[in-house]
Amino acid sequence: MSAAGALLRVSRRDVRRSPWRSLLVGLLILLPVMGMAWGITILATVLPSADARDTHQMGAADLLVQAGSSEARRNALFPPGTRLEPMMESGGRLLLPGTSANVSVTARDLDGLARGSLTIADGRQPTVPGEAAISASLATVTGASIGGQIQLEDIGTLRVVGIVEDPWDLSGRLVLLVATTARGMPDAEVAWLVALPPGADPMPIFLAAGDPAQADDPIGMSWRQASGPLAELSGTAGSNGPPTPAVMVLGGLVLLESALVAAAAFAVSIRRRQRELGLLAATGGEPRHLAGTVLGEGLVLGVLGAAGGVAAGLIAAALTSPFLPDLTNQRTPPPVLEPVALGAAALIGLIAALVAASVPAWAASRMPVLLALSGRRPPSAPARRYLRLGLAVVALAALMTFGGATLSLTSDDNTVPMLLLAGGAMLGTLGFGAISPWLLERLEGVSARMPVSGRIALRDTARARSRSAPIVTAILASLAATIAIGAYATSRDAEIAARYEPWMAPDQIIIEGPDAAQAGPAAALAVHAIASSVVPGSMVEDDSGGARYARIEAPGAHLADPNDVPRGAPPSWGVGYTGYNVSIADAPLLRALHAEAAAADLDAGVVVLLTQRAWAGLDHVSVIISDGETDSPGVELPARAVMTGIGGGGNLPEVLISASTAAHLGLSPSEPYRYVLRLDHAVTDADLQAAAAASAPFPDTRADADRGPGNPDAALRVFLVIASLLFAVTVTGIAVSLGEIESRPDQRTLLALGAEPRLRRRITAARAGVLAILAGCLAVPAGLLPVWGLLESRGSHMLIPVPEIAAAVAVLPLLAIGATWLLARPIPDWSAFRSPSG
Repeated sequence: MSAAGALLRVSRRDVRRSPWRSLLVGLLILLPVMGMAWGITILATVLPSADARDTHQMGAADLLVQAGSSEARRNALFPPGTRLEPMMESGGRLLLPGTSANVSVTARDLDGLARGSLTIADGRQPTVPGEAAISASLATVTGASIGGQIQLEDIGTLRVVGIVEDPWDLSGRLVLLVATTARGMPDAEVAWLVALPPGADPMPIFLAAGDPAQADDPIGMSWRQASGPLAELSGTAGSNGPPTPAVMVLGGLVLLESALVAAAAFAVSIRRRQRELGLLAATGGEPRHLAGTVLGEGLVLGVLGAAGGVAAGLIAAALTSPFLPDLTNQRTPPPVLEPVALGAAALIGLIAALVAASVPAWAASRMPVLLALSGRRPPSAPARRYLRLGLAVVALAALMTFGGATLSLTSDDNTVPMLLLAGGAMLGTLGFGAISPWLLERLEGVSARMPVSGRIALRDTARARSRSAPIVTAILASLAATIAIGAYATSRDAEIAARYEPWMAPDQIIIEGPDAAQAGPAAALAVHAIASSVVPGSMVEDDSGGARYARIEAPGAHLADPNDVPRGAPPSWGVGYTGYNVSIADAPLLRALHAEAAAADLDAGVVVLLTQRAWAGLDHVSVIISDGETDSPGVELPARAVMTGIGGGGNLPEVLISASTAAHLGLSPSEPYRYVLRLDHAVTDADLQAAAAASAPFPDTRADADRGPGNPDAALRVFLVIASLLFAVTVTGIAVSLGEIESRPDQRTLLALGAEPRLRRRITAARAGVLAILAGCLAVPAGLLPVWGLLESRGSHMLIPVPEIAAAVAVLPLLAIGATWLLARPIPDWSAFRSPSG
């Protein structure tokens, strides 16, 4: 213990003697721990606890009986003394001048068992029929405040007495009615909040509710999962359950890179303290004591960095907390602390610091005493050994990648395949990093043909392999991850684009919603449409008021080109035609749908089929009227197929019939909720925005267009490229700073020869460029290897992510050289002649 105390005192002294290097290592540990602590706290705050979920669902009640249960079953189910309160939730229509909007309507007593499920933000809750509390978003739509009025379809005019807030949907359109409204509704529309008498066991009640013998009168029930015997049975008692493992994994990967950079910093520390370690060994210090001084420094900096990271993460979470409601659309509590997860994050930071110090500590313990006292650089191990090790690790990584990819196709459990794929990617990165010392050694051989600045930079980088190799590995790790994500996203987007079937033409916009017929003409005027029309459906009501719709069938039809079957479709896909989405059309609608050539046929009673592919045998079709269960006998009608290239799945009509044909079939137009526009050019963002603005006065009506398969990963890829470049430039700057500290003998020589500061800055910039180029080139195979294995095993082809590779091999070196040239400040003349141990 006395030896350990002495070693810690030596470590603390060295930390104080080199404050800037110590601050650098501490920040490398602090920043990732800060990110993990921030992520853990924000997730625990945003994700609701089990108690919060129960309160939102059932307020303060013990049980929630779902709508549909009969009064007789409820009375027989609950013991005497049970308290029941009704609760109603349904949809409604808010009537506005010239339009209407969907709203959620609820009736409950927020001072009773429903307390806590909703919040009265201003005013009060309704207490008598004819009163209502509305949400803030609904107040904005209607312009009504407390004391004003709103009008609901089927309910009438209501006086606003308060502003109500759903903490899980701040932007929702909500209307709260008096709780007595629910009592007068049928059992099929009313749920019941249940408060059991003290001491009552909910378990028998819950089991009795699901009794199979009562299948003719079922009763659905939910229970409070946050406490009580049912919670203990389900294992949800007191569980917040934020997904902190994902944060830990991501944070661990970042800390791995930080440990690599910190290892280079500790390697520089060994060089600065080489004579001191030699003196310690000469006075009787054992190898474990020499290693202990370095590990002690890692322990001190690790504790400081981990503790500072947790504190900084909590501060960042507190500063972020006020913005969470706007970001999540829910009311969030003050930052929620997860002590166990935060302690784990701090422990990971401490372990990373000790791991970073372990390799330099091992090197310090094996350093000969005379060599340490001489101050000369210890001889480096043969780089060929690292080359063989790196190639072996890369081969193992490739095998793990192929094994994981193959298992993912044959195994239902993806745990092992994902571990193999992740392990293969990490091992591949470390393997290519292990190759870097051999490549650095080769650089020394080509330095003789370089200018002075490049020659010195290459020689210094090659000689200081113990410092340069971890830096290169850290940089290539971040770049390899970005390249891998880019390659996967590029390949996946290409496959999606190849399989994409458009649901609208490039020059079409569709207006959808209950007020589409009113919003459509204004949108057509806003975008200068060359054709536009409302799209009425077709239906017929039977004697009972139920709706029946038309369906088109042509069993003898087949694809004109049998090879035109979509990828993944069964062989029988192109045999037999069935058409849905039948609309009653006129000439303007035909033109808007690119089918104006069939206008004469439509007027002659021909059924016009809008198809994506060329079909044969569609000259006659059978029109069947169906209510979903029974079909009427088919009516044979002549047909004509018009190939528009538009696939199904959208809201455009597939089958068009004239008004006279609809009358012959007994069909009548249904309420139109679509309006289609056709432009004289492909729809642009400005066009879509103009159509949306014209539709904005109608709350439930929107404008849409088919803009192709899209590229959802584009923003993520740009962010990752920028983030990885910033990280790589930062790490390169750290490496250059460490090199400046270690290269004081070279600084003395250059000063003695009269070298100008400009030459020294060129050397510094060249050193940064060497590290960046080497790391960028190694990152390309390290990033592509796992993705290639994954995609090839699934029968897919990998595409090269050009932007990510260009950023790694071209942009990064230019940034590193430029930033170093502008920001580098070579060690002053007076400081270069100070003792390296000072």
